[in-house]
Amino acid sequence: MKKKALLLASMGVLACTVGVTALAVNGTNQLSILQVKADPTEYSVTFDGSESTTVEIPPGSDDYAICTTTARGNKVGVVGGRTYVPQLDHLHFRDETNYFGELQLGDFSCRLLNVGARDFANITGFKIFFSGGSLVLKKDLEMEGSPVTSGVKYDMSLTPDDRPVFEMDEFAIEQGDVIISSLTIWYSC
Repeated sequence: MKKKALLLASMGVLACTVGVTALAVNGTNQLSILQVKADPTEYSVTFDGSESTTVEIPPGSDDYAICTTTARGNKVGVVGGRTYVPQLDHLHFRDETNYFGELQLGDFSCRLLNVGARDFANITGFKIFFSGGSLVLKKDLEMEGSPVTSGVKYDMSLTPDDRPVFEMDEFAIEQGDVIISSLTIWYSC
C-alpha cells in the first residue's frame, strides 16, 4: 500500500511539473483567455410630466428641486437654480409657473438633500427635450457652454465636481424662454 501511495504522489508531482513547464515554455498567461461577464452598471432615469416627477421648493430656498424616483426606489433630482436677477431667469420645467436661470445637474448647495433626494455621482449621458430658445451645457464652470440640441442623446462623463449646468444661450435670449419638457439622465453607480 505504501508503494502505491508513493507511486501516486510521484505521478502527481510529475504532472504538476509538466503543467508548469508547459505554461513557462508557452510564454503566455493562459488565464487571460477567461472571460467574465459583469452586470451592466449604467442606469437611466427621466424627469418629465409624469406623476413620479415633482417640482419642490426646498425649505429656506428660492430654487426648485426637480425630483423623481429610480426603479430601485431612490429619490434623485436636479436643481432649477434661480439667479439674483429675476430678469435672467428664462428656463422653465414643464410649464411657465416655475422659472430659473440654470438647471444644475449636481446638488451644489444641498437643495436636494433638503427634500430627501440625491444627485448623481457619475453621469454618463443625457437627452433633454425643450422648446423656445436655445440651451447650452456648461461643464467645469466654463465661461462658454456647448450648444445642446433638443431630443439628441449626448454621451459624456460628468461628475458633481464638474458642476455641470444647462443655461439659456445668452446670445439667443430674444428667441424667448426655454421650456424643458423632459430630461433623461444615464448614470453609473
